[in-house]
Amino acid sequence: MGAINPQEDSYLAQVPVELLLRITRWIRTSDLANVRLSCKCLERNLFNFFAHEFFRKRQFMVSVQSLQTLVSISKHSTLAPFLKHVIICTDRVGNSWEANKLPAEKHRIWLRAKAEQNNLFATGLLRDMLAEAFAALPHLGTVDLRDFNSETRNRDNGSWRSYGAVTLEKSIGLRLETGVDNGQLMSDTYPTKVFTAIISALGASGAQPNTIEVNLRDKNWGLHDSAFAIPPPLEPKLAPILANLKTLHLCFCIKDHFFMIHDFLTMARNVTWLRLNFNHQSSPHDRTELGPVLFKWLEQPESDTPLNDIDRKPVSFPNLERLDIGWISVAPQPLLTLITKFSPTLKHLCLRRVSLCHSERDSQTETNPWVAFFNSLKKVRGIKLRVLELSDIYHGKPKIAHWQDLITFEADQDGAKKPLWARKNWRGTTDRVSLAAMIKSVNNSMVCPWEHRYSGSDVGMDGDSEDDEDDFSEDDG
Repeated sequence: MGAINPQEDSYLAQVPVELLLRITRWIRTSDLANVRLSCKCLERNLFNFFAHEFFRKRQFMVSVQSLQTLVSISKHSTLAPFLKHVIICTDRVGNSWEANKLPAEKHRIWLRAKAEQNNLFATGLLRDMLAEAFAALPHLGTVDLRDFNSETRNRDNGSWRSYGAVTLEKSIGLRLETGVDNGQLMSDTYPTKVFTAIISALGASGAQPNTIEVNLRDKNWGLHDSAFAIPPPLEPKLAPILANLKTLHLCFCIKDHFFMIHDFLTMARNVTWLRLNFNHQSSPHDRTELGPVLFKWLEQPESDTPLNDIDRKPVSFPNLERLDIGWISVAPQPLLTLITKFSPTLKHLCLRRVSLCHSERDSQTETNPWVAFFNSLKKVRGIKLRVLELSDIYHGKPKIAHWQDLITFEADQDGAKKPLWARKNWRGTTDRVSLAAMIKSVNNSMVCPWEHRYSGSDVGMDGDSEDDEDDFSEDDG
C-alpha cells in the first residue's frame, strides 16, 4: 500500500471546484486565507477565483505605501494580468481640528502622513509611480477616480477600502477624509490635482485603457477646468490614449469657467458612453450657468466655426450611443438641442437629478415641463433611442434656491405601492414598443407634487399643440 499524499488524497482537495467555491463563497477573508494556506492543491483550485475577486478591481490612495503596493502588483507575473480596474480614491489626511488633541507620537505620524501626501504631488512622484504601474498592467481597462468606498464587500459585510487606509487610520487614531475639507468647499482642488496626475501618468505610461471615470459623490466639489489642460509636449502621447476611450465619466465643479475641456473632449471624440455630472452644491442660478455654456459648445455642428478664438471647433462624438446628464438645473431647449445633435447614434439616455427649469408662467401655473419635453423628444428627426432612464427628476422653480418639486412615478399596475426610492426611478425600453409608446408611458406614469395629471395636450417646446394619437389623455383608466 502506497503512502498517502496529504495534498492530493485529502477529501477536501477532491471536492469539485464548483462545490468548493460554494463552500468558500461567504466565509470571511481571513478564513479564506487560511484555507488557501492549508493545502497547495486547494490554493491551486481557488487561485483564479480568489484573484478575480480581490485583484480584478483594486482601490488605492495617494500614499507611498499604497502606491508601492500597486506597483508591486503590476510587476507580479501572476496577479498583474487580473488587475483591470484601478481606482484612485481621495482618501487623505485632512485638516482636522481633532489632530491637535492627539498624543504627541500619533500627532507626529499625522504630520508625516500629511507631508508625504503633499510631497507626492509636489515632487511628481505620484505621477511617476502611477505611470510605472499603468505601463506594467497588461489588461488595464478602467482608471477610476472616486471619493467613496464601495459597500459591496459581502464576504466581510463591509466596504472596499483603499489599500493602506485602514492601517494609516489605526496608526493615527483618526479616520481619513474622502470628501472636501471643512471650510474650503468649492475652492478645494484635491480631485483636480489627482485627476491631473492620473492623466499625465497615462500619457507617460503608454497604457490604453478604454474607460476613464470620475465618480464624486461629495456635493461640494468636482473637477476644475484646469484638470483638462493638456501641455503641448504631452499632447502627442495623450492624444492616442484619449482617442481610444470608449467610456468617459466626468464630474465638474460648476464654479469654474470651462474652455480648456474643449481640447480634452475633442481628443476623446470616439467615446460611446459619455457621462456629464455637474456639481450641485450651489444655487439653481449657478447650476444653470455651466450647463447651457457647455451645451452651447457641444450642441453646435462640427462644421461650425468656434464661438471665439479660444474655443475649439465643436466635437460631434460620431459613435456616441449613451449619454448621461446629472446634477443640473437646465432649461428644456438646450437639453433637447444637445440630445438632438447626437440622436442619429444615441440609443440610451439617462437623466439623473436633473431639474427642468421652465418659465415663470409654468412655475406659477404648476405646469409640468417634462411632459412637453418628452413630447418634443419623440419628434426629433432620426432619433433611435432604445432606453430611457430617469432618476430624481425635478420641476425647477426660477429664483428659488432649492429643488422642491420632485417628480415621482406611480405604483405598478397591480396597485402595489412602491417605496419612495423606487417611485423616484423610471426605466423604459423600445424592445417591444415604439418610442412614441414609451414616451406615452412615462408621461402617463409621472406624478407631480401638486397631484395633478397632465396630458399630451400641453403646449410643446416649439409652441405647437400636442394632439397626435400617441399623446396621453386625461383619462386615468
